[in-house]
Amino acid sequence: MSFPSTEVRLIATFKQGLKQAVSDIDGYSWDDVDSITEQKLLLMAIRDHDLDSEVTIQWYADGDMLPELDHGIENAGELAIRDEEGPYPAVQQVAEYYIATEENSESLPTEMSITEVINAETFSWLREYYDQRDGPFQDLYLANIDTHLHLYQCAKACDPEAAVEDFPENLIQPLSERTSEMKRELLRFQVFAGLESYVTQFTKVAETVLDECANRGVAEMDQEQRSEYQKLLQHLDTFYYHGLWKQITRLIAVHTVSGPEDYFERAANWGRVEKTKEKFVEVFSEFAETASEYDIDVDIKEDQLPEVWINRESITKEEFLDWELGQSLPKDAVSSVPEDDPVYDLVG
Repeated sequence: MSFPSTEVRLIATFKQGLKQAVSDIDGYSWDDVDSITEQKLLLMAIRDHDLDSEVTIQWYADGDMLPELDHGIENAGELAIRDEEGPYPAVQQVAEYYIATEENSESLPTEMSITEVINAETFSWLREYYDQRDGPFQDLYLANIDTHLHLYQCAKACDPEAAVEDFPENLIQPLSERTSEMKRELLRFQVFAGLESYVTQFTKVAETVLDECANRGVAEMDQEQRSEYQKLLQHLDTFYYHGLWKQITRLIAVHTVSGPEDYFERAANWGRVEKTKEKFVEVFSEFAETASEYDIDVDIKEDQLPEVWINRESITKEEFLDWELGQSLPKDAVSSVPEDDPVYDLVG
């Protein structure tokens, strides 16, 4: 019989405490808490209790996160700590901690109470969270959230149930500016070598789609007419998030993960990093089918997408976060070509 780890019990405890706190506040239920908000609120409390070394934390697509929570913890109610005299906080104590933030929210990310965080538009709040936290590759994450937010708002403006009357007037410029910032940030760090090509290919596809929407006068349509384009723009956002951004942040996840389960999380991401091109092309192909339903022809130049290879033992977390343009990078750390390729020795 195996017993749950301390990490699993701690995450279960903080989750149950947060759920209890939310349910104790009039007018709120657990259904009001999305997965991103849950992750950030749990991390905030765990750090405030100086227990971050007891759990596995990594930076991934939505910033810092608890991968064990992301995998799902069954029977959290049974695993949660109830003994208030033990070395770790119990569910009731965690719930009281969250409730107290309604009176004093200085310890919360962005200094908002839990109800203010729940009420906030998730991506707008997440941008403020990135802006105020001292995390790795901050400008890269900010460029991402601006890109994601623009595409999300375009799709939301086509949702007849969202009651959004105004469609973004300028479709292409915000996207082009943000993806240019993203490429600039990727090029600052040698460890991301080659990934800027993926941003270029995505941007060309997105600009083609948004330009076609502009030419068809989607911005001038009423909400009922615009609703026909909801599927297209939602899928474009999905292509961005799952096809491009997740591939970039898997490389970040490999090298920023730390905690009791860091080896297993790192090993899981090693293989995913090496499938960067395969996954990008797969998600693009799915989007291209949707675009064709709208008589929009999109393509990518696969020959301009380098393979991403990673030497699993060559980089420490500290080195990874310190490497910038102009600093030497071991060529066997991350390369756009495999070692048995004749041009490998030419890659610096």
